[in-house]
Amino acid sequence: MMEIFRILDELELLLKGSRQVPLTGGKSIVETSRFLDRVDRIRAILPEELETAKLIIAEKERIVNEACVEADKCLEHSKNHVAQLVNDNEITRSAMGAADEIIARSEDIAMQIRRDANEYADGVLSHMEIVLRKGLETVLQGRDDIREGLHNDDY
Repeated sequence: MMEIFRILDELELLLKGSRQVPLTGGKSIVETSRFLDRVDRIRAILPEELETAKLIIAEKERIVNEACVEADKCLEHSKNHVAQLVNDNEITRSAMGAADEIIARSEDIAMQIRRDANEYADGVLSHMEIVLRKGLETVLQGRDDIREGLHNDDY
């Protein structure tokens, strides 16, 4: 992730440090090979970043699945607990209350784990989206500048 930012910074410095062509409205001459080298490096890094995003999603799914398994275990445990307490009417009422409380607590825990996992994955993916969007914008702008320079025979 940080490597892409560093390369984007290099591209920005390359563009800012390029020599401006007089009377062209701010157009600059950019060393094409250096610029394209940075673009190629970004292209090489992007698959790694996408793989990282896939791993994060897989981890989120694993966490959610574990939470569901844990909730099912708690539910089964509470059912077994209730079955053992059915001997006496007072014990039965108490057990039903405890079972309901355990079930509600288990469902709350599972819901919170799911929510946290989804928020974490959303945050990471949102960050990835911003990074990739900025990188793509920089690449597109650079390509447009190069095409404009070629079109105007600025070289």
